[in-house]
Amino acid sequence: MKLTSKLKSMSGLWLSVLAVGVALGGFFIGDGIYRAMSVRTVTVKGLAERDVVADTAIWNIKINGVGGDLSVLQQEIDNDIAEIYGFLTSAGFEASDIQNLRIQVRDKYAGYSDSEIKNQENDGRYVIETGVMVRSNNVELVDSVSRRMGELVRRGITITEDYSGPIYIFNGLNDIKISMIEQATKNATAAGQQFAKDAEARLGKIKSANQGVFSIESRDPIDSWSSNELQAINKKVRVVATITFYLK
Repeated sequence: MKLTSKLKSMSGLWLSVLAVGVALGGFFIGDGIYRAMSVRTVTVKGLAERDVVADTAIWNIKINGVGGDLSVLQQEIDNDIAEIYGFLTSAGFEASDIQNLRIQVRDKYAGYSDSEIKNQENDGRYVIETGVMVRSNNVELVDSVSRRMGELVRRGITITEDYSGPIYIFNGLNDIKISMIEQATKNATAAGQQFAKDAEARLGKIKSANQGVFSIESRDPIDSWSSNELQAINKKVRVVATITFYLK
């Protein structure tokens, strides 16, 4: 009887210890979940913008000619190219700024038999497309002279239908990236601090950050033409930093 009573007493003790352990384990697990759930964060964005000016211009002046005698047509094209060179150099461009584009020749009757060709009008059999390319760091000169294309048209030079004017390139992005990222981060931090203040909290350390992608757009998009960034001399560079902060 004494042994049985002792065993029952020990069994009760182990059950009590087990119950306390389960209770403590539940407390620590529950406390951990509570602490994890109580971690607060805020995600904010910071924008940085900068106005820049293009530093390189590329201007393709494309022309074409149509005729029945290929050698005569080529001579006419050569004369037009010489006219364009004279026009550009007199406007202030250096010869090194100008180079010829490749020539494309199309025969409208390619693949026709001799008998079929005889039945066709020969005046417009051949089409030659070519032109010149101007590459210059003097973007203001390119912009000014490109507005005078009517002078070439009045000289009888046929500008192709796909002529769209010069494109302007900004090559200095690497020089401003770091300072713009710093500005975007500063603006995001200010937004986070304001949020924390409104939430009666304090801004903590950064949990994660995403720099975002730099974009370049026209500074003054007033119509569909000017909204094309490549055709704008004055541009706007933008970057958005997205940062997640802990809140204390």
